Amino acid sequence: MFPEAWRDHGGVGIADRLRERGWSVLETPFVGLDMTARPVVADPGSGAWSLVLASRLPIRRVRDIPLPLTRADPVPRRHAIHAEVDLGSASIDVVAFHVSSKLWFAAPPIQLRGLAREIQGLGRTRPAVLVGDANWWRSTLRCWLPGWTPTVRGATFPAHKPHSQIDHVLVRGELRAIDSEVASSAWRSDHRAIRATLMLDG
Repeated sequence: MFPEAWRDHGGVGIADRLRERGWSVLETPFVGLDMTARPVVADPGSGAWSLVLASRLPIRRVRDIPLPLTRADPVPRRHAIHAEVDLGSASIDVVAFHVSSKLWFAAPPIQLRGLAREIQGLGRTRPAVLVGDANWWRSTLRCWLPGWTPTVRGATFPAHKPHSQIDHVLVRGELRAIDSEVASSAWRSDHRAIRATLMLDG
């Protein structure tokens, strides 16, 4: 899952490389930008940022989930992606999201609570995974996402010297983590990547 995947106005995006390698990819654009170069980031030109969910297994988009509007958010309207992933003998629900950091003390709780309302039924009839950039700390994340279990522990932000975990993989239902990690470095991102290996129980 990529909280921010770049696609230029010529139609070329990093998600295309995954498709070329046979991955199933779902993509939801959320804001167009005219980028200007910064000292630590190569200028990508003009284009749009997208939320991307990718899988080596067959994946089907169930719906895009609208998140509540918040003040000062540069994104006109954010959506989470709800997908069904076919494991062969079973299927699971996966929801990918990226909530606003503007204003950091208000927007994440508002949008996370809205997301929780929309997905409150997940994990009851089949396992579910919730993954994304919450812009909120692991220690109190359950206040906004009750019933979801974190699987990764470790600071992810800022990438050059992380002190806070604001990126998460959470599970619900008959799923458990058998391994997880935070990447030791980052490439062209101000967050460090996270990974979790999950197992179906039963």
